[in-house]
Amino acid sequence: MLINVILRVLPFYLREPIIIAVCLSFAGLALYYFVQVGGWGRGGFGLLFLAIAVLRASFFRKEWRAHQAAKAGGVGPQA
Repeated sequence: MLINVILRVLPFYLREPIIIAVCLSFAGLALYYFVQVGGWGRGGFGLLFLAIAVLRASFFRKEWRAHQAAKAGGVGPQA
């Protein structure tokens, strides 16, 4: 798919916020329809996309801090 190629070419500081925004959009849409129409499947998908967005944001935060530390000449955060 073309979107896969585009996302692989982009650097992580552009790619990750795009993925997070898409996941949050899908989560909001699914949860909106869950509230309006009902159905546990919509609520489940909303929570799934929300969890994916939170996990990607936490990974992005860790990578961003390591990137900034490496750019500043530091060793980086220790796990």
